[in-house]
Amino acid sequence: MVHHARSSILPKWYAEAKFLQSESMRMVSDTTDNFIFGRIFRTPTNQEHRDGNHLRMSFCHLEFPWDCNGVLADPPCDIARIVRDIGVNRCTVDCTLVNGRVADSVLSGFEKTGFVCERNLEDYVMCLDTTTVTLTESQRVRRATEEDIAGVASCNARSFGYTDMSWLVEKLLRQLRQPDSFRVYALYIRERVAAFAVIYTPWEKSKDLAFVQVMGTDPEFRRQGLAYEVLAHALALLPKGVRVYLEAVDPAAIALYEKLGFAVVGKAISAECWLPSL
Repeated sequence: MVHHARSSILPKWYAEAKFLQSESMRMVSDTTDNFIFGRIFRTPTNQEHRDGNHLRMSFCHLEFPWDCNGVLADPPCDIARIVRDIGVNRCTVDCTLVNGRVADSVLSGFEKTGFVCERNLEDYVMCLDTTTVTLTESQRVRRATEEDIAGVASCNARSFGYTDMSWLVEKLLRQLRQPDSFRVYALYIRERVAAFAVIYTPWEKSKDLAFVQVMGTDPEFRRQGLAYEVLAHALALLPKGVRVYLEAVDPAAIALYEKLGFAVVGKAISAECWLPSL
């Protein structure tokens, strides 16, 4: 594959957040193919979640979070055809730092190759330094084990409206079997998981970073402060001096995270491309 690189100094928030997002996906994938312009994650296909083989194109590859002096690299001009031919059914194109004309050319290439593209998606990147906050643990929250898989996966499905739980169960099992890298917490009410949170801790590469990979509340238990409670518990158990990142879109969610001590540090712009057969 031919590419040309363009020098760039990546913002610290961007380098750390994208490293965490990418590494958390790598840890639950079957295999990962690395390129200077992005990564392909190979996972079991789940059509409802648009998972399966997935290219995340950031126009850079961050092996470590402190790699801020990286380069932005253009992918091959026929990248859409290449990824389609090797069985990649989904691509996320990160347009945050790349020149608009380059991003538009890449997305147009995907559309001409048969992909459907949803452009100009915005996510607010938020960060919390655990040194600056004091949060309280909850007696209703416990760290999940494999015995909690059914309850947590069911809560996840209800939280986000999924009907097919096969990949949720498989991904959760992979996370629980890597306890040094993933902390899964479940909040129980009447012997039922009412809320959950998954924290990724990449401490084999960086002991001062963490990532809220996902959290959710069963619709039946919403508006009771459970999201705050389960995430506050998870954050309270992290060491002091850890920078915790997450991404948020909904204003209500942003307000919740701000109450916990998070602050917006940047805005990510992306596009989602997928084959219409999904």
